[in-house]
Amino acid sequence: MAGARDTFAERGCSVLVVVQAKPESLAHYLARRPYGVPVVSGPERVAYRAFGLDRTRWRTFFRPRVLLGYLRGMLRGYALRVPYRDEDVRQLGGDFILKSHGEIVFAYRSADPTDRPSLTTLLAALPSPPPMGG
Repeated sequence: MAGARDTFAERGCSVLVVVQAKPESLAHYLARRPYGVPVVSGPERVAYRAFGLDRTRWRTFFRPRVLLGYLRGMLRGYALRVPYRDEDVRQLGGDFILKSHGEIVFAYRSADPTDRPSLTTLLAALPSPPPMGG
């Protein structure tokens, strides 16, 4: 997502990542692995509930699609990590594009922990770039 930040900005959009980590856990993580976009802490998961993001069942983690998703991530260099204290590993994520006044123009609620829209899908959902000089 950080790599596409400029493309989002060209379309008049900002990127914000909301995670369920406590502020101190998030600060520790970001000190080791900085993001190129703002990341905010929401340990009470208020934003998750506001956007209708569900929790999954434990058995979801053992579905072939999910296991394959984790394997793909590891092959791309993403290391599996031990959940931090109070992390709800069953909390599903999502990706949303909102207009400046809060209208949701794109919503993607993950069906499992590895289910995310492609960057191409997100970019296709963005508003058109503003006209030059205007």
